[in-house]
Amino acid sequence: MAYLTEAQLSSVLDMPVALAATELKMGDWLLLSTVQIVQPMTLTVTYLNIQMLSASVNLAQITNNNLVYGNLGLVYVALRLNYASGGSPGLPGAIETLVATGMGITARDYTVPLVITTPGVYSWLVANNTQIDPNSTIPASTSIDFKLSVTGQARIDLGGV
Repeated sequence: MAYLTEAQLSSVLDMPVALAATELKMGDWLLLSTVQIVQPMTLTVTYLNIQMLSASVNLAQITNNNLVYGNLGLVYVALRLNYASGGSPGLPGAIETLVATGMGITARDYTVPLVITTPGVYSWLVANNTQIDPNSTIPASTSIDFKLSVTGQARIDLGGV
């Protein structure tokens, strides 16, 4: 969708997917945003960033053994369909995942919009993907925590609803 015309404005909503600077403890995750899509609605995601602000440990000490899921970096944001609370957001089946592997900003490729038309409840979750490994140089009494923020937006086209 290019520009919004005045006629389209009444059927389009922009929804934030955001988390202010927050400390996310080792192994924890937070629900960022949820939206229900019904026919003929369309959900379009273009913009999403993770900004890693600080860590409780030196990142050089974190190894693959310190990661809960080896392919999901230190922190990730997952978009899931019909997420059931209590289930790990890192399990296979996420519609899209944004992975942060270090400090600074990790951005979704905004030139490739994700367009969703399948009815359901869509949830964005942010997760700290770390754990303590007994063979690590990080002491077992230390928690690998991150201060981070998430900024994003989803556009909902009500489709004449």
